[in-house]
Amino acid sequence: MAVPLPVRVLNAPFTRAARRRTTGVLDALLAGRGWIALVFVLLVGIVFFNVDLLRMNREIAANADRIAVLKRTIARDRLDVARLASTQRIQESAAQLGLMQPAPGEVRYLKARPRRDAHMAAKRITAPNLAYVPPAPVDTAPEPVDTTVVEPTATTDPAATAPAATDPAAAPAATAPAPTSTSTPAG
Repeated sequence: MAVPLPVRVLNAPFTRAARRRTTGVLDALLAGRGWIALVFVLLVGIVFFNVDLLRMNREIAANADRIAVLKRTIARDRLDVARLASTQRIQESAAQLGLMQPAPGEVRYLKARPRRDAHMAAKRITAPNLAYVPPAPVDTAPEPVDTTVVEPTATTDPAATAPAATDPAAAPAATAPAPTSTSTPAG
């Protein structure tokens, strides 16, 4: 009958040889110049790792600054959208354009029927009406104020230099254009 032996007993010769090999390499490394080279390589690796870490930290700080600027911009844009979308501002703008709010009974909702609506639209197509002239656009900009100074000129006509408000009956006559005679030479 065979009795299983512990694993340690079976692998004992192999572990001793492996230990001898690694011990010899470590002894050679620690005793010679290899130790200095190993420490030098490890120190250079640590320095490069720290430099890379500092560069990443700088990029993270720059990205955090950019994120803060973008968040402020987004907040400002959201505020602008909220201000522009306010019902009161839209109603005031519509009133300036001459639009008015419909009465509650005048509001109707349409039901969309894609097939039927397309067919009806195709039936109703007509040639353009060339007699139709669209209304002129409403100019909401204020008229510019004329700030030029006009200097009085010397005239010999006393009615032109007299104030117009002195005689109310003469005021319309003074502002009316003088009749001109068109005569043709006889000859």
